[in-house]
Parts: sequence; C-alpha cells; structure tokens
Amino acid sequence: MMPSTGETSESAGNSVGTDAMNPKGVRAPDARWQRIVSLASTFLLGHGTLQGVNVLVALFLVRALSVEHYAQFGLAYGFQMTVALLMDLGYASTIIPLVGERVDDRALVGSYLRAAKYLRDRSFLIFGPFAAVAFLAIVHKHHWSWAIQIALLGSVLLSLYSSGSLSYFSAPLFLYRRLREYYVPQTVSGLARLVAYAVLQMAGGLNACTAAGLSSINVLLNALLIRRGALPLVEWPKRNEPRVNREVLHYILPALPTFIFAAFQSQIALFLINAFGQTVNVAEVAALGRLAQIFMVLMSFNMIVIEPRIARLSRERLLRTYLLLLLLPCALAVTVVPLAFAYPGPFLWVIGPKYRGLGPIIGWVILTGCLNYAANLIWIMNRARRWIFWRGTILEIVAMLSVDVTFVAVVGVRNTREAILFTLASSVSAVCTHSYIGVYGFLRGARNSVENPAEILASLAAEE
Repeated sequence: MMPSTGETSESAGNSVGTDAMNPKGVRAPDARWQRIVSLASTFLLGHGTLQGVNVLVALFLVRALSVEHYAQFGLAYGFQMTVALLMDLGYASTIIPLVGERVDDRALVGSYLRAAKYLRDRSFLIFGPFAAVAFLAIVHKHHWSWAIQIALLGSVLLSLYSSGSLSYFSAPLFLYRRLREYYVPQTVSGLARLVAYAVLQMAGGLNACTAAGLSSINVLLNALLIRRGALPLVEWPKRNEPRVNREVLHYILPALPTFIFAAFQSQIALFLINAFGQTVNVAEVAALGRLAQIFMVLMSFNMIVIEPRIARLSRERLLRTYLLLLLLPCALAVTVVPLAFAYPGPFLWVIGPKYRGLGPIIGWVILTGCLNYAANLIWIMNRARRWIFWRGTILEIVAMLSVDVTFVAVVGVRNTREAILFTLASSVSAVCTHSYIGVYGFLRGARNSVENPAEILASLAAEE
C-alpha cells in the first residue's frame, strides 16, 4: 500500500516542518510518485510494444488472408476465445483479490496459484471433448474440407490448454510488479510469429490453418516462458490443498454463472452471423473485431495495474480513486467516438481495402469498444474489492438475456450492421449492471458468507 501523504515532522521552536524521509533519504510523497511513474512507464512501454506487435500481426492477417481464409481463421479464433472464458471460469482472476494485502506471504500466493492451476486443468479435461464436438458442428455448414476442420480444431485445443497456464502464472508477475518478465518474452515471440507469417506468405503457404497453427504454438511458448518467470517468485506447495481449492470456489461461486454466460456473450454476434448470415459476413465481423485491439492496452492496464492497486487501497481512499478512474472511458467517449463517426477512413485503412464498404458502421464499432472498456473497468474494480454477489450475477444475466432476445426478435442478426448493433446493445446492458454492482458494493462491502441465490431472487422480486 502506498504511504499516506502529509507525513511531516515539525521541530520545536521556529524550525520549519519537513517531509518524512524514507531510509534512502527520499521524501515519502516523492518516492510514491516515483513508483507510480516507474510502474506506469514500464507498463506503457512494455504493453505498448506488445500490443503494437499483436496489432501488426492481426492487421497482417486481415490483409494477407483471403476473405474465405480469414472467415475460417476468425471463426476458429472467436470459438477459442469463447471456450477459453468458459474453461477459465475466473479461476486465475481470484489470485490477486484473495491475496489482497498479504502479498509478502509467498507461500500463500503459491497455494492460491496451485489451486487455480488445479481447477483450470480439470476444467480443460471436462470441457475439451465437448468443445471439439461443438466446433465441428459449428463449421459444418460451410462445407470446408475435413483437413481444414481438423487442423483448425487442433490449433484451438492447443491454445485452450496453453492459455490457462499463461493466465494463472501471470498473476505473480503482476503482484510483484515484474512486468519486464511478463512483456519481453511475449513481445519477442510475437515478433517471431510475424516474421514466420511473412515468410509463409512469400512462400505461398499462408492460409487459415498455418495462421491458426502458428498462433497456438505462440501461446504455448508464451505459457512456458511466463511459467519459468513466475515460479521463482512463490513457494510452490508440495501437494494439492483441498481447503484452498474450496476457498477459491467459494469466492468465485456467485460469479460462475456470469462467467459461463459471458463466455458465449463475448462472441455471440459472430456465432449468430455464422448461423444466419453468409461467409463474407463472418469475415467482416471478425475483421471489425480487430479494431477492438485499440482498447486492449487499456483493458490490460485495468487488470495489470488498476486491479492490484484497488485491491490494496484503503476504504477511505477508495471512492475518490474509483470515480477518478471512471473518467478514462468518459474521455474516450467524447474524443475518439466522434472522430470515428466523422472520419471512418483511418479505421478502414487499418483493416484493409477488402472491407472498405463498412465505413457507415465504424463509429458504432468504436462506441461499442468504449462501452466494453467502461464495463471492463467497473468489473475489474468490483472484483478487486471482492464485490461479487449472487444479486449482481442474477441481474446481469437476466438483463443481458432480455436485451439479446429482444434485439434478435425485433431487429434480427442477418447482416454485419445488425451484428454490430446487437453487440452495442449488449454493451449498454453490461455497463448498467456492473454500475449497479459497484454501488451495491460500496453500500455493503465485500461478501463474507455464502449467499443463497433463491433468497436473492425473492428479494429482487419483492423490491419490484
């Protein structure tokens, strides 16, 4: 936790008060700001570089692959992201909030880390076979060859297994602010992947299968490198600890329905357009999704920098910090969004000339990205304070299902524009429900006991 301000000492008589000094002779407020600036600059440099590489890779594929090949790659990627959320179920995200202020207890961190690994690995073994069957069923309507389907499925399964290790072994690096160890390996491997794609294109071997295969190998390599950097920071338990597993499950239990729902919600527009639209619509929705990477730096900043900070923050300083951070999405909404509506050309250039006809909906895409960023920021701050309640889970699922079903029934999702507006409506619902949970969390505080969802439903009905 940061030292408090105003740490001054005043000598007797006519002497002037001076700021408190730390053991190195640096004034406490100055040292605090030095740490803030150092952490922020490390994040911006490291994450900016990493996301820059990722954006280059994504844009290279959008431009280099044909519309059909990018539809194949985009559908596999969207399915992978959905099932990854379904398998993770928030296990890795429990480590930082549960550790809280006990960051110096490395044995405790190791216990939570092993519990997250145990639960995530079991989740992969349970959901993996169902994911394979579901993927083959989804792509069947396009009549792609079996070789393409199996190659894409193999890349999806490898990415799903590796992404779990990458997520939970990243937590110690965030806790102990080892951002260099987190960013450098992934940046280097990302550059290597970009070079490999370029070589394959020149050799005529770049297609959906090779692109997806290299992507999954890159995730595996990153997971191994992050694991190597994280293990020396914790004391790894000699055996599995059922008590800690139960504590993690108890913490995440009210949010499990939300995670399951969000796993499908995050890519539901892509799946709906896959079911009711054409292959070209799948490619367009996937390509527009690349524009969301504009907000990935900020969303990662929420998880890497803001969440540990909010988790350690005293309650007296929480409200002011919470409200100040909410100014970030507001600033984006009043600057970037109007530009996207008025001048969509630069955004169209990003995704390439094959998608030049999407200009009229670019503004809606960027507005949706801003709303998703706002919802993510509120969710991360709520999660950091352990504000996870059955009340919020039930409300979020009911509200978003109502919005989704109403939109599909009234408007439909048969073309790219309708798919984007569908996502926009869902984003508005997410901001509203997460905001409600934030207000409820400030009034009630962290959850200390298991809530009964039946009682919550009854209370919500009574309030209505």
